Amino acid sequence: MTKIEDILFQLVKVQSDTGTVLECDMARKIHDMICSHPYFSEHQDHFGTYNTNDIFGRPVVWALRRGKGPKTIILMGHYDTVEIDSYGPLKQYALDPAALKKRMKAAANFSDAVMEDLDNDNWAFGRGMADMKAGLAINMHALFTNTNENVNILFIAVADEENISSGALMAVALYHHLQQHFNLEYELCIVSEPQFRTEEEDIQLIEGSMGKILPIIIAKGVLSHSAEILKGLNAGFIIAEIIRNLELSTDFISEDMGIFTQPPTVSFFKDLKETYDISIPEYGVAGFNMLFLKSMAPSQIIESIKAVCEKSMDFVVRRYDEAFEVMRKKGFIHGADKNNYVCKVVTLAELEADLEAALPDFHRQRQRINTMLEEKVLAHKITLQSASSQYIRSLIEISGIKDPMVVIGISPPYYPPVNNAMIGKDIEYCMVGLSEQLHASVGKGIKRQAYLSGMTDMSYMSCNDPATERAFLQNLTLPPSIYDIPVEAIGGLNVPSLMIGPMGRDVHQVGERVFMPDVNVRIPALFELIINKF
Repeated sequence: MTKIEDILFQLVKVQSDTGTVLECDMARKIHDMICSHPYFSEHQDHFGTYNTNDIFGRPVVWALRRGKGPKTIILMGHYDTVEIDSYGPLKQYALDPAALKKRMKAAANFSDAVMEDLDNDNWAFGRGMADMKAGLAINMHALFTNTNENVNILFIAVADEENISSGALMAVALYHHLQQHFNLEYELCIVSEPQFRTEEEDIQLIEGSMGKILPIIIAKGVLSHSAEILKGLNAGFIIAEIIRNLELSTDFISEDMGIFTQPPTVSFFKDLKETYDISIPEYGVAGFNMLFLKSMAPSQIIESIKAVCEKSMDFVVRRYDEAFEVMRKKGFIHGADKNNYVCKVVTLAELEADLEAALPDFHRQRQRINTMLEEKVLAHKITLQSASSQYIRSLIEISGIKDPMVVIGISPPYYPPVNNAMIGKDIEYCMVGLSEQLHASVGKGIKRQAYLSGMTDMSYMSCNDPATERAFLQNLTLPPSIYDIPVEAIGGLNVPSLMIGPMGRDVHQVGERVFMPDVNVRIPALFELIINKF
């Protein structure tokens, strides 16, 4: 089977919700399709699955079509999708593109843009059609049909991209294994994620991916009865003030090669009370989505967050002092009852260093906490973000600190920013005449773009400064046994990467769809031109 549309529709039929065992069904389907291809039925040692104790047993699926030399192009994509529950009454058709399109037309309750594309045979609808089973189908087609014997084609399909990219992280060790076993030289990785452009625009060649950190901030207040609020300090107030100062702060916008990031936004926030009572919250937590480029180092971001937290804490204490003074003047409270708070704002690495110096058995206590959290994560009882907040709170508790404090850590997932210009490997020869050749073939040229305005698995294909990244990762809230970025191994790869995929719209939504002329003709033609550059 080599017709891309047939491959795509087979892939879409298999539900593969991210973060569930359904992803394993997708991995088996891909593996079976590769296994049944004549080339791989004759080369049984050229494909397989790779798994290193994934929490759901989800493997990396790989297949290598050998050429005569070591030069290798990696075609990489993810096989998970977001859920299908959002389709509501159309859920049963979400994985059947033809039936879904018919039902959506009949419903006629979608936006004008969606209704217009429903009447256009060039657009195919369904969960995963754009993000990114169309890209996987294009990759598999290139794997099955490549005739250029000067290059090896390595197909890689990973799980979990829509969650924390555990599949892409697991693939790093596989790349090294295959490189040694088959004597491969990785020249280029193409990630076939969907593109968001108009039909009139040229096809994008995106040469980098933004970084993302998820700072998690724990505020510790001072416990008191709500009727005696001035005897304590509300952690909810501290967290709210931090959110007020960080949300949409333009101080955190970074720029590189003409590309800008969006300002930060809060992803979650809550107090850490497990039940309702009349006490004020003693602990609160907030997590922030922060995008960044190479012009702003992650360590710099942490220091800037720390400054914002110090400013926020000063404001909270000043508000407390003002309220106390008003109450004292009215005779409702005695001056001797005032708390003169000595507040502390630290990073997680600083807190751990303080505890290591102060507590002889700190390593044992930390190991106990990490073991407990790992068991809960593996049992699917808590998320990595919940484990992160529990870890920081546990450290504050064993520190014995009574005054208000703020601790800043980094929760999974972490995506380093990457761009081909940073790794010192020239791929310009691939670009020579490429736009003109593609335009002559399919009527579209190419448009080069320095960064995708978001994150992809490209973040784990190169690392030009593993030592600096490792130092920053000391602020990760969880131990390597639960979550880690193998920056040293990634630095040993440093594979130039391009994101090239078909045009899609409304990914993750009910109107998710892909432009089939890109799937069937344009992107495969571009892949073939790039492969032939080798």
